[in-house]
Amino acid sequence: MLQLAGVLADETHPAELTLKSLDPHEHAVVARGERRFALDLNWSGVRRLCHQPGCDNQPVDNQIVVCTEHLAQCDVHALLTMTRESGHYAAPETDPALLEGLPEPDLLVTAAVGIGAYTEVVQAWLDTCFIPLNEIDDMLFTEDRALAMRHSLERERLRLDRVAGKEARRLRGDTRMCQACGTQLLGWDMRAHPLYCSRACSPAHPPAPFLAAFPV
Repeated sequence: MLQLAGVLADETHPAELTLKSLDPHEHAVVARGERRFALDLNWSGVRRLCHQPGCDNQPVDNQIVVCTEHLAQCDVHALLTMTRESGHYAAPETDPALLEGLPEPDLLVTAAVGIGAYTEVVQAWLDTCFIPLNEIDDMLFTEDRALAMRHSLERERLRLDRVAGKEARRLRGDTRMCQACGTQLLGWDMRAHPLYCSRACSPAHPPAPFLAAFPV
């Protein structure tokens, strides 16, 4: 219980602990608000659990609060929330070059491609992790620092475009026609699901019920 108290000490939204399940010989699952924890009753360990009720996997990290399996099932609102949380967590790094190539945005944009939300998610990452392009000159007062930020921002945008393109090709596979209108798929509209020719044809992704309470 002391380990659990330590884990909960940094929680910003106080809430009562609720017992969700109990195996007297193995572990108990408790929840505080949206966060779930497994308490191992044999060796007194504590593990954070994926926010999806009933899932025993650990989340990616404290900002991406679902496991990799359920990340692919998130809606755009949940993805944007976790993208901004993750970006703000990384943002204090003073050298913009060290913000390039992090694994978290790769996971987030890969999930976003599958629901036709790549452009929103990649922009949320760049705007929170880096300085927005139109604000660089106002926030960085030396030409060298401003230039370094611009270069890092554009390199990361291009890198994430490549990550997204790879996932789009995987999802499209051998499909050659738009699944809505039958138009031949010649390229990928980054605003749409890869199986559709445009955002107009791409279906809206329904809210994910286990993350519907997430603010945006």
